[in-house]
Amino acid sequence: MNKCHICSKEFSKKSDLTKHVRIHTGEKPFKCDVCEKAFSEKSNLTMHERIHTGMKPYSCDTCEKAFRSNGELTVHKRIHTGERPYSCDTCDKTFLQQSALSVHKRIHTGEIPYSCVLCQKSFKTSSGLLKHKKTAKHLKKLGEKLYSCDTCGKTFCTNRELTLHKSIHTGEKPYSCDTCDKAFFHQSTLTIHKRIHTGEKPYSCDTCDKAFKDQSALKQHKRIHTGEKPYSCDTCDKAFRSSSELTVHKRIHTGEKPYSCNICKKSYNNNSNLSRHNKSAVHLILKKLESTKNTVPTSTSTSFVDCGEADVKLEIKEEETFDEDPLSINMEAENVEETIKKEKEEESHDKDSLSCEQNSNEDRILTIDIVE
Repeated sequence: MNKCHICSKEFSKKSDLTKHVRIHTGEKPFKCDVCEKAFSEKSNLTMHERIHTGMKPYSCDTCEKAFRSNGELTVHKRIHTGERPYSCDTCDKTFLQQSALSVHKRIHTGEIPYSCVLCQKSFKTSSGLLKHKKTAKHLKKLGEKLYSCDTCGKTFCTNRELTLHKSIHTGEKPYSCDTCDKAFFHQSTLTIHKRIHTGEKPYSCDTCDKAFKDQSALKQHKRIHTGEKPYSCDTCDKAFRSSSELTVHKRIHTGEKPYSCNICKKSYNNNSNLSRHNKSAVHLILKKLESTKNTVPTSTSTSFVDCGEADVKLEIKEEETFDEDPLSINMEAENVEETIKKEKEEESHDKDSLSCEQNSNEDRILTIDIVE
């Protein structure tokens, strides 16, 4: 029996042990002559080279989808047949692939077999360790040369990554979608975008079977099941599942509100709050008022709406128009009041919800022009 001297895993063949040891050593003797990406096994290089050639010799006889390897095709066919041949002997959960089962079992055993020899950080999968080894922080500890952007100073592990990054500053987007003509900096981003049109979601959660367009979305989703929150705020130590959630959270401490309404200039700390504001009744009324022209007021009625910190005076003007095609705002005063009150109730939990600031000298007036 051939035994690994690092993790004590045993193999029936010496060749299998040799391949396995490369996981620990990081040795990758097989290099692609197109992009210089290296692999620990010759078969992996062969499959990788098909990315450059576009060759997908294995096709599904049910949906005609093509794959680079026979293994990928075999796993894909199980989607049609519903076969999940790999079962956990602890919780009876089933999987499409042996590798997925192996990773799952580590939940029960607590095994984290892949360790960085430099910082001793451990990972459940070899891909997690590999990704860690490519980080700038890891390479700095090794004393490796980093590639720095001369525009923003950001550093990268390879010259290829730096070249891709520079396109952000130049604005060049060489990869265009042939369906909607949207352009992208990277080929990989275009590939993910195309799945919006095709509906393809090739990455499935092995816990709840929910599918995603890209692997990063799946990885973030899996943290719902594991409870993992690897991104922590250095101000209050609150943790989050994704770096984007942490970025939005930090704005609570900094007070930054980079998303502003172009009509009322109200600002928000995230884009979703701005989108919600843009769909609100008050915003839509103001937007219409902004573009309403050629109207002559004839009479006025007034009412008040409680909007939290202050009363909003609704001054309803009934108007005549002399334009052939006027922009009309056909809304009764009581409907406006009801809508604003409803929005106040729905958004009271959000610190960025629509609010009215009290003026010590006079009430704020919101004028709604109604054309009959």
